[in-house]
Amino acid sequence: MKTIFILILVLTANSIFAQNNTIEIGTFNIEWFPCKDDGEMMKKYGIDLRYPPTGTATDVEALFEVLKELDIELLGVQEIVDPKLLGEMAKKYLGEEFEMIYSTSGGSQKVGFLYDSSVLELVGKPETYASLLLKPDSRLRPAYRAYFKSKSGGFDFHAIVVHLKASPRGWNQREQQLNKLEEILKTLPEESKDSDIILLGDMNNVTKAGAGEFTPMMERLGFYWASSELEGKPTNYWQPDWKVNKIKASTIDHIFVSADAKVEFVENSTKTSGGCSAGNEFYEGEEIPQYFNKVSDHCPVYGSFTFEKDDD
Repeated sequence: MKTIFILILVLTANSIFAQNNTIEIGTFNIEWFPCKDDGEMMKKYGIDLRYPPTGTATDVEALFEVLKELDIELLGVQEIVDPKLLGEMAKKYLGEEFEMIYSTSGGSQKVGFLYDSSVLELVGKPETYASLLLKPDSRLRPAYRAYFKSKSGGFDFHAIVVHLKASPRGWNQREQQLNKLEEILKTLPEESKDSDIILLGDMNNVTKAGAGEFTPMMERLGFYWASSELEGKPTNYWQPDWKVNKIKASTIDHIFVSADAKVEFVENSTKTSGGCSAGNEFYEGEEIPQYFNKVSDHCPVYGSFTFEKDDD
């Protein structure tokens, strides 16, 4: 009995040690934050849509209940209308250690990073890649890169967040953006002398090709498609017909890891959460989870990385 008790203690200690030596890194499209479906609020931010939504704004408390439960140390965020507000609310609900950085380029939807500064140190100045805008006056979103280092030592890496052009009809522009992105990912290791790269974001791979929109590029670059571990589990729900209260699943939010960063990635750790956890193909009527009405039409996607060592 004594031997069994000691074994349990050892296993418990090892489990705690493993948890304390990993960080969670993910991506989250927080649907038009903080406006969400509030068309009148959008107008206050200078957003004039042809068909403005008539629903409600983001339920900020519900959003941060989700984020607090997940305890993600680095989150690449998309579709942020008011990044400063997101940063302020993160400090209020998650703690003063949380910081928000973002690119000011592009249209009204900004991309950036929300991160725990007690765990990760921002090294140097973040970089905006305006080439993904395709033209200077574009409303598209740029790629945005920041370099982070674990404060516990070991792992340092580039994180890049993207939000590619939406819709099947947007494939021509999305393809151009992928070409620009491939060039960035190809040249960054030599330019920075660090090959640890984590790519996060909404890839909007919604043509019939699905993941085939980006897998050829990732294979050429030697990146690991971490979100393939979801095995088709949805990361987003959309409404095909605005006259019918029914939403359908899609998998468009992704994480990719360079070959060198894969050493630190914990395989089979990729998860999704929020209203996507059940993995249903669709919801309709009263079955639609309140998450999609209160928080976003997307769900967080995240995976674990160890920071005990870094081989570069």
